[in-house]
Amino acid sequence: MVRRVTSDIVLVVQKRRVEIEALFDTGATRSFVSRELAEKLGYTRYEEPKEVLLAVKDKKAFIIGELVSRVQILGYELPLSHVFGVLEELSHDVVVGMDLMEPYEIIVDAKEGKISFKKFPPTIELI
Repeated sequence: MVRRVTSDIVLVVQKRRVEIEALFDTGATRSFVSRELAEKLGYTRYEEPKEVLLAVKDKKAFIIGELVSRVQILGYELPLSHVFGVLEELSHDVVVGMDLMEPYEIIVDAKEGKISFKKFPPTIELI
Protein backbone atom coordinates (compact mmCIF):
# COMPACT_ATOMS: atom_id res chain seq x y z
CA MET A 1 0.00 0.00 0.00
CA VAL A 2 1.38 3.39 -1.00
CA ARG A 3 1.36 5.95 1.78
CA ARG A 4 1.50 9.67 1.47
CA VAL A 5 4.76 10.79 2.96
CA THR A 6 4.79 14.16 4.68
CA SER A 7 7.35 15.98 6.78
CA ASP A 8 7.60 19.41 8.34
CA ILE A 9 9.76 21.86 6.44
CA VAL A 10 10.63 25.52 6.89
CA LEU A 11 10.39 28.08 4.08
CA VAL A 12 12.04 31.49 4.45
CA VAL A 13 11.43 34.41 2.09
CA GLN A 14 13.18 37.63 3.13
CA LYS A 15 12.31 37.86 6.85
CA ARG A 16 9.08 35.89 6.55
CA ARG A 17 9.32 32.32 7.83
CA VAL A 18 6.80 29.50 7.96
CA GLU A 19 7.04 25.95 9.28
CA ILE A 20 4.57 23.75 7.45
CA GLU A 21 3.84 20.14 6.58
CA ALA A 22 4.86 19.26 3.01
CA LEU A 23 3.91 16.32 0.84
CA PHE A 24 6.99 14.60 -0.66
CA ASP A 25 5.77 13.34 -4.03
CA THR A 26 8.19 11.22 -6.08
CA GLY A 27 5.75 11.40 -9.00
CA ALA A 28 5.96 15.19 -9.17
CA THR A 29 8.72 16.54 -11.40
CA ARG A 30 8.47 20.05 -9.89
CA SER A 31 7.81 21.51 -6.45
CA PHE A 32 4.82 23.75 -5.80
CA VAL A 33 3.23 25.89 -3.11
CA SER A 34 -0.37 26.98 -2.75
CA ARG A 35 -1.47 30.49 -3.64
CA GLU A 36 -2.49 31.09 -0.02
CA LEU A 37 0.97 30.22 1.31
CA ALA A 38 2.69 32.19 -1.46
CA GLU A 39 0.65 35.27 -0.55
CA LYS A 40 1.79 34.98 3.10
CA LEU A 41 5.46 34.72 2.11
CA GLY A 42 5.49 36.97 -0.95
CA TYR A 43 5.94 35.79 -4.53
CA THR A 44 6.29 36.95 -8.12
CA ARG A 45 2.94 36.82 -9.88
CA TYR A 46 2.78 36.15 -13.62
CA GLU A 47 0.87 38.60 -15.81
CA GLU A 48 -1.25 35.69 -17.08
CA PRO A 49 -1.71 32.26 -15.44
CA LYS A 50 -0.09 29.40 -17.37
CA GLU A 51 -2.05 26.20 -17.84
CA VAL A 52 -0.26 22.94 -17.07
CA LEU A 53 -1.43 19.36 -17.42
CA LEU A 54 -1.30 17.09 -14.41
CA ALA A 55 -0.48 13.39 -14.46
CA VAL A 56 -4.17 12.63 -13.93
CA LYS A 57 -6.46 12.18 -16.93
CA ASP A 58 -8.21 15.38 -17.96
CA LYS A 59 -6.83 17.36 -15.02
CA LYS A 60 -5.27 20.79 -15.43
CA ALA A 61 -3.90 23.41 -13.09
CA PHE A 62 -2.81 27.00 -13.43
CA ILE A 63 0.63 28.23 -12.40
CA ILE A 64 0.11 31.83 -11.35
CA GLY A 65 3.67 32.70 -10.34
CA GLU A 66 6.82 31.58 -8.58
CA LEU A 67 8.23 31.78 -5.09
CA VAL A 68 11.97 31.76 -4.36
CA SER A 69 12.66 30.46 -0.86
CA ARG A 70 15.33 29.19 1.47
CA VAL A 71 14.36 25.64 2.47
CA GLN A 72 15.01 23.74 5.69
CA ILE A 73 14.37 19.99 5.74
CA LEU A 74 14.92 17.73 8.76
CA GLY A 75 16.48 20.68 10.59
CA TYR A 76 19.05 21.38 7.89
CA GLU A 77 18.97 24.47 5.67
CA LEU A 78 19.73 23.54 2.07
CA PRO A 79 22.66 25.49 0.60
CA LEU A 80 20.73 26.95 -2.37
CA SER A 81 17.38 28.72 -2.54
CA HIS A 82 14.66 26.93 -4.48
CA VAL A 83 12.08 28.15 -7.00
CA PHE A 84 8.58 26.80 -6.30
CA GLY A 85 5.73 27.13 -8.78
CA VAL A 86 2.62 28.73 -7.29
CA LEU A 87 -0.60 26.88 -8.10
CA GLU A 88 -4.15 28.17 -7.79
CA GLU A 89 -5.57 24.85 -6.53
CA LEU A 90 -3.25 22.57 -4.56
CA SER A 91 -4.21 19.75 -2.19
CA HIS A 92 -1.30 20.57 0.18
CA ASP A 93 0.28 23.93 0.92
CA VAL A 94 3.64 22.52 -0.22
CA VAL A 95 4.39 19.65 -2.60
CA VAL A 96 8.07 18.76 -2.79
CA GLY A 97 8.89 17.18 -6.15
CA MET A 98 11.92 15.51 -7.68
CA ASP A 99 13.49 18.85 -8.64
CA LEU A 100 14.25 19.32 -4.93
CA MET A 101 14.60 15.69 -3.82
CA GLU A 102 17.00 14.44 -6.48
CA PRO A 103 19.88 16.93 -6.12
CA TYR A 104 19.95 16.51 -2.33
CA GLU A 105 19.35 12.75 -2.45
CA ILE A 106 16.25 12.81 -0.28
CA ILE A 107 14.94 9.30 0.30
CA VAL A 108 11.19 8.80 0.63
CA ASP A 109 10.33 5.70 2.67
CA ALA A 110 6.65 5.06 1.96
CA LYS A 111 6.58 1.98 4.18
CA GLU A 112 7.77 3.91 7.23
CA GLY A 113 6.11 7.15 6.15
CA LYS A 114 9.22 9.27 6.53
CA ILE A 115 12.00 10.96 4.61
CA SER A 116 15.76 11.02 5.12
CA PHE A 117 18.90 12.20 3.38
CA LYS A 118 21.17 9.63 1.74
CA LYS A 119 24.11 11.69 3.03
CA PHE A 120 24.04 14.05 5.99
CA PRO A 121 24.59 16.87 5.91
CA PRO A 122 23.19 16.97 2.39
CA THR A 123 25.40 18.41 -0.30
CA ILE A 124 24.81 19.45 -3.87
CA GLU A 125 27.32 19.00 -6.67
CA LEU A 126 27.56 22.02 -8.92
CA ILE A 127 28.89 21.21 -12.37
